[in-house]
Amino acid sequence: MRNTIIRFCTLFFVFVGFAVSVLKAQTIPVGMPFFEDALRRGQLMGKLDSNVSFQVRPVDPIRAMRLSSTFGKDSMLFPLDSLQYSSWANESFLKGKIRVVTLPLYFHTQYNQHHPYGWSDGLRIPNKGIQQYVSGGLYVKAGRLEIQYRPEFLYAQNQDFQNPPYRAIDIDNPDRFGTKPIYMSAPGQSFAKLHFGPMAVGYSTENIFWGPGLKNSIVMTNNAPGFGHFTIHTNRPIKTRYGTLEGQFLGAQLENSGFHPYPVSSSNWPPIAGDILPDTTKKSKYHSFVNGVVLSFQPKWTPGLFLGVTRVVQARGVPKKLNDYLKIGYLGLRGENTGQGPDANGFNRNQIISFFGRYLFQQSHAEVYFEMGREDAWFDAEDLITNPTHTTVWMAGMRKLYVLPGKDRWLQVFGEYAKIQAPVSNYSRAFGYSFYTHSPNVEGWTHRGQVLGAGIGPGSNMNTAGITYGKGFNTYGLHLERVVYNEDMLYTRINYLRLNPNVNPLFIDDSKHYVDWGFLLSHHTTYGKIHVGYNLHIMRTYNFQWNYDPYGAAGPFRFPGINLWSVNADVSLVYRF
Repeated sequence: MRNTIIRFCTLFFVFVGFAVSVLKAQTIPVGMPFFEDALRRGQLMGKLDSNVSFQVRPVDPIRAMRLSSTFGKDSMLFPLDSLQYSSWANESFLKGKIRVVTLPLYFHTQYNQHHPYGWSDGLRIPNKGIQQYVSGGLYVKAGRLEIQYRPEFLYAQNQDFQNPPYRAIDIDNPDRFGTKPIYMSAPGQSFAKLHFGPMAVGYSTENIFWGPGLKNSIVMTNNAPGFGHFTIHTNRPIKTRYGTLEGQFLGAQLENSGFHPYPVSSSNWPPIAGDILPDTTKKSKYHSFVNGVVLSFQPKWTPGLFLGVTRVVQARGVPKKLNDYLKIGYLGLRGENTGQGPDANGFNRNQIISFFGRYLFQQSHAEVYFEMGREDAWFDAEDLITNPTHTTVWMAGMRKLYVLPGKDRWLQVFGEYAKIQAPVSNYSRAFGYSFYTHSPNVEGWTHRGQVLGAGIGPGSNMNTAGITYGKGFNTYGLHLERVVYNEDMLYTRINYLRLNPNVNPLFIDDSKHYVDWGFLLSHHTTYGKIHVGYNLHIMRTYNFQWNYDPYGAAGPFRFPGINLWSVNADVSLVYRF
C-alpha cells in the first residue's frame, strides 16, 4: 500500500506540469474544507443564486451557482483572492474540444488522544492516534462527457483503546477496524457523466449528501466512504411552472467492512467484548443492493422555502434482471415487503424515508432547516394516527450571518440538534430496535462499516452551537459540541447495567450515559495557493463505553464511571495548482 501511494504521488506530480491549472467545471467534494461551505455562505450573503437548495449535494458551482470556476479566482465569492494563475488558464486540446485539469491536492491529518471521535469524513475510520488522508487527481471534459478521477488514500495508526462491554449484533458498524494499522484506498470522488442541459447521467463514486443539515443528516451523508452508484440527477435547479426542482435517483451495491460479525460480550466482570478481527468467511464483499431518490422543490409562491423528500430501499441479495430492480423500488405496507421476511424471489427489503425543509432568509442572511425520518412503514391508518412517532428520528438547525464594519468581515452564529435515539414506543413495541439497524441483512444502513446517515450513529444524539468570525479567507471559530452515544443500547442491551431485570427490564443504572462534550477551536487561513484549516478539540468524556471506574467508590448519587479529559486535533490542507 505504501508503494502504491508513492507511485501515485510521483506520477501525479509529473503530470502536473502538463495539465491545466484552473478548474472550469468540477463539483466541490462534499466535506471539502472551507470551499464547500463558502458557497452556502455566499448564498446567505446574497452574492449567489437563491434558487439552489443545498439539499442535494455536491453542488456544481459552474452550472448551479453560475460561477466562472470551481476553486479559481472569483472576486464575488472570495474577494481577497488575489492569486495570479499561470498562462495555462485557458489552454485546451484539439481546438478546445478536450480540456484536462489538475484537481487540488487535499491532505487531512487527524489526531485522537484517547478514543475515536469524528464523523462525516468519508474514507477516514474510527481511530485512536494519527490518521492521514490524501486525495488528488485529474478532470477531463470533452463535449457533454466529463470524467473525474480523484482517488483517496488513508493511513491510520488504529491504536488500542478499551473495548466496550457490549456491541450491537445487527449492524456492521465496528468501533475499531481490527487491531493493526490500516492502509486503505478507494476511487474516492471520481465519476464519468454525460450532461444534457440541466440533467446528468453516469456512474460515480462521489460522496453525496441529501438534506439541509450541516453536521448531520438522516438518510445520506459523507460519513461513510463514497460508494459506486449509477446516477441520474439535476446539475442545476430546473424551472417549472410551479417553482424550481432538484433531485437525484441512484442504484448501488453496498459493501461490508470485512470485520462483521464480531464479539459482542463476555462473561468477565466487569464485562468486556473481545477484539474485533477480520471475518474471512464472507463470499462476497457486497451485503445489499439499494436504490434511492431525493427531490427538493421550491414553490414559486414562497421563494426561499425548499421542501424535500428522500426514500431509499435496501434489499438483501443481488438483482439479476430488470424486474428485480423494479420490485426493489416498490414496497407494500405490510408483511414481507417491509423486511419481515423474504419474498418469492429471495429479496428481503427495508425502506427509510425522510421529509425535510430549508427556509432561506437571504435579506436577513439567515437560514433555518429541519429533517424528520422514519423507518418501518405504519401497519394501517390507525397505527399512523395513534403512534405517528414510531421509528422516527429528526434533526433541526439554524444559521445567521452578520455583516460587520470593514471590508469582507462577517460573524456567523450557528446551532444544530440531531436526535437519532429511538422514541419511547420502540422500547416496548420493538425492544432493542435502533434506527439504521432495522435491516434485512443484519449489516444495517452501512457501507464499508460506517453508517450512511448521521455519523453519530444509531441511538445517539448531538448538540452543537458556536460562532465564527471571518475576514475573507481567514476565519476563527469557537463551537461547543455534545454527543451522547447509543442510548438505545444503554436502555435495552447492556445487561450488566440492569438493576433488577426480573422486575423491569428498563430499570437500569441510567447515570452511565456515555457522553463526549467539549470546546472546538478552529482557524482557517491561506499561504499563497495553500489553504490550511486548524481544529483543536478539548474534550471531556463521561462514562467512557458505559463503564464504571474500577477504582471508584460509591457516592450519594452514583457510582463513578470512567471520566477523563482528552485532546483531539486535525489539520487540513488544500493546494490549488
